[in-house]
Amino acid sequence: MFVYYAVAVVAVLIIYYFIFAEDRSKEPPGPRPWPIIGNLLDIANASSDLTQTFGNLSEKYGEIFSIKVGMKRTVVLTSKEAMFTVIQHEAAMGRDRSGLFADRSFNKNLGIATGEGEIWEKSRVWMFKKLREYGFGKSMEMEHHIKDACEALFSQIDKDSKEHGVVETNHIFNAHIMTIMWQMMFGPLSSKDFADLTRISASSDDFVNSGVTGMGIINAFPFLRHICPRLLKYNVPMDFFNTCNDIAKKLFNEAKSRMKDLDVPTSLTESFVQNCKSDGDIIFNCENFQIMFQDLILGSTDTTSSYLESVVLYLILFPDIQEKIYQEILDVAPDNRFIEFSDRKKMIYTQAFLLESHRNGRTLPNFVPRRALYDFYYKKYIIKKDTMIMVDTRLYYEDKETWTDPEVFRPERFINENNEIFNASGIINFSVGKRNCPGELYANVTSFLFLTSLLQRYKISVPQGQPKPPMALSAGFALKPYPYQASFTRRV
Repeated sequence: MFVYYAVAVVAVLIIYYFIFAEDRSKEPPGPRPWPIIGNLLDIANASSDLTQTFGNLSEKYGEIFSIKVGMKRTVVLTSKEAMFTVIQHEAAMGRDRSGLFADRSFNKNLGIATGEGEIWEKSRVWMFKKLREYGFGKSMEMEHHIKDACEALFSQIDKDSKEHGVVETNHIFNAHIMTIMWQMMFGPLSSKDFADLTRISASSDDFVNSGVTGMGIINAFPFLRHICPRLLKYNVPMDFFNTCNDIAKKLFNEAKSRMKDLDVPTSLTESFVQNCKSDGDIIFNCENFQIMFQDLILGSTDTTSSYLESVVLYLILFPDIQEKIYQEILDVAPDNRFIEFSDRKKMIYTQAFLLESHRNGRTLPNFVPRRALYDFYYKKYIIKKDTMIMVDTRLYYEDKETWTDPEVFRPERFINENNEIFNASGIINFSVGKRNCPGELYANVTSFLFLTSLLQRYKISVPQGQPKPPMALSAGFALKPYPYQASFTRRV
């Protein structure tokens, strides 16, 4: 009897495949999808590395190609022209709000990272206007928070170096960077904040290290998250999101209680609460605050922390580059004063190093997926409504026509003959257009000040007797180095 059922199922699939499959003649080319599983076999056969898979498929089908991830119609962009044209189109402003994306936001259209339409536009405008009021982009205030975070990091490095002789770099920046955005949202740190920061940091570390395989399977087949969540490690990102939501709700309610006795808010959170005038407001409500809190923590902490781990990796792999940056620091601050962001314009080589680190590190190589809000065209190809739009930046950053010798780590490629920064716009790690990452300034200020402060205080090297760590990066929520150790030798 089983054989008859199996034959019947196969027959139905064959009929579907050859007769009822939709017309894809005007869509970008790509491997023909199978029913239900889509192109998962093609993806698996191409490579175990998703970005390498996209590269292999791009070599066959071109700068834009179609695949089906399970039942989801997906278009992948691999050239700079395709990326810049498609993701800046008004039709490409949607987000995927199924599976993990739905569960993290109470199955509602909320927040900045995955919100759409009026919710996204108004939340984004209000949030970053208020962040600027409370220090975001204001050099003196923001740099004060960063300086405090650097001092706390130095204490940890000195302690680990004294106890172990080496420093484990995995997640070393995370908790310290988190305090910067925290103070912009909630005001000066208090003793009770550290318990919440520790909870979020630990949960965030687990999320970043959880890998992408399980999330990829759930993205293809969202129903599986209800059947085998632990097998697919779905509980790990959800633990992070639930931790953020619990803490954000607690802090929201505390601010709400304080505002009963205050006329003028003293923090971003109190300003948000002050605007919560009615239960029906689509922007100013506790749930939207919870999701925006998630967005800011992920966007400001995990990506910046992963990027700085890559920065330290490149410093120890290329000691001659590290020495050039240190000499530039000495030229700007011979008295060993704290380097300020305003010094950046005099530190051309340091800027070039950070750009080259972005090119090689590409923390989020695929950006956050977009969703087509309606049918639109790129060149001769139609991208249909509800198609997922993914970007793969690896091929662009490894293109010899664009970069000449992309396999070489060479900061000088960003410096012209007049000793000026050249082609900084070629770095697209923060995306482009209306839905680009609004935290680019935050990331640039933070990474510049952490880098210069570290090298002002330490010479960083591969521990004696250890092999050089690999330059390859590990895939997870963000690309980051495989765990490695470093020696931090005090200069001053």
